[in-house]
Amino acid sequence: MGMKSFIALLLFISIIAYFIPIKKLEKVQIEQDLPQVIFEKPIMYTLNDKNIHRVVIAEHAVKYQNRDEMFNADITLKNQDQTKEFDSENLKADKIIKKGDVYTLTNNVKYKRDNFIKLNTHHLIYDDINKIAKNNKPFEGVYNEHIFKGTNLYLDINNDNIKAKNAHFEIDMKKN
Repeated sequence: MGMKSFIALLLFISIIAYFIPIKKLEKVQIEQDLPQVIFEKPIMYTLNDKNIHRVVIAEHAVKYQNRDEMFNADITLKNQDQTKEFDSENLKADKIIKKGDVYTLTNNVKYKRDNFIKLNTHHLIYDDINKIAKNNKPFEGVYNEHIFKGTNLYLDINNDNIKAKNAHFEIDMKKN
């Protein structure tokens, strides 16, 4: 009797299992952010119709689909606005991530605009379109040979504005 019940139960389960719709098991591919191109010790130039706009020198550069990563990089951005009185800006850092025209610089960041402004910090975000540099970390800098320090830097290149929290500005009276 037990054997008949067992076989009837198996038959009943197999008939139900036969009519249950089976979904195709699709392999979900994890989209990995794989590099498209890797450069070793690159020197890259960006040209426009008049001159060289940007020079990038790095130890390593990796191009992904939506960003570029540069290691031990030195970027020189030439002035394209004839109304501004500076030649170039220089960005140096251990790691630079470029998404569009926004650079995120980390570790040993140095920003220099001719001999007018020099900044040292550990983190800086620089927007090349709007010409704005900002961070939320401590920084040290030299502005027209005067020393300034603070946190939360906001530097607007277009309007020549510098803002910071906890700012300390030392004017050297001997030089002027």
